[in-house]
Amino acid sequence: MSHVAELPEPSAIGHMTTTHIIMLVEDNPADVMITQRAIRDSKLSVDLIVLRDGREAIDYLSRQGQASEAPSRLPDLILLDVNLPGMTGREVLERIRGMPGLPPVPVVVLTTSNRQEDIEQMYRAGANSYIQKPQEFTRFVTILRTIDAYWLRTALLPPR
Repeated sequence: MSHVAELPEPSAIGHMTTTHIIMLVEDNPADVMITQRAIRDSKLSVDLIVLRDGREAIDYLSRQGQASEAPSRLPDLILLDVNLPGMTGREVLERIRGMPGLPPVPVVVLTTSNRQEDIEQMYRAGANSYIQKPQEFTRFVTILRTIDAYWLRTALLPPR
């Protein structure tokens, strides 16, 4: 499990004061780096927690294994890849949605897959949104800004 601390401090961002926690479940190191850079370039006021596979994500949310000493605050949003080692994104999402005591956390599927079967399975499993990762970095920055604006600044979420 890796916790990412390379993002700007909220005080460095100026007008934004609320820091949200985004949990990224992504096994591809290049995609992790691109996401970190896009968040930094977007100047989003978020703390990014990176988990490399489904087991780490489930452990983190249930405070099991190495994650038993994880911070007590749950993520405000989960970005989930479909193609993960060991446990698929669908299996991870089904486990998340079935966790007793876990407040409903929005899950945005952020993946390269545009397979209709994946899209249908992820929505059936409880995804709140499904977004295909774009090839162009500037488009990816725009998508992350949109996700932040809607899920963390506009939508009313259940209390934690």
